[in-house]
Amino acid sequence: MVHITAPVTQDWIAANERAAANRQAGRVVTMVRPGVYQCPSSKGTDAVYTQTILNVGSLSATCDCPHGQYGTSGKCWHSAAALAAEVRRVSRPQASREQMLAKMARFAHR
Repeated sequence: MVHITAPVTQDWIAANERAAANRQAGRVVTMVRPGVYQCPSSKGTDAVYTQTILNVGSLSATCDCPHGQYGTSGKCWHSAAALAAEVRRVSRPQASREQMLAKMARFAHR
């Protein structure tokens, strides 16, 4: 489970909403390697931007898009999409009670 320590500001909410809309439109991030993603531009160009996850818990990522490079107000949707993909990658679904009991049965005394 990922523990988010950064405040979830209105900027992050807006970036996540844009990331969700772009995902529905077919513009999705692709993992290059763990912690590094690429994402297409939403402007209709062939541009592809690279995001590097610095720390998932503090919502820290870099992006080489113009928005990410020049520190304009708000957060770029590419970083929000990459952070969401990284959370999905590192998070594991919780095991059911039955699965946990089966796993722990190997430690039972015989």
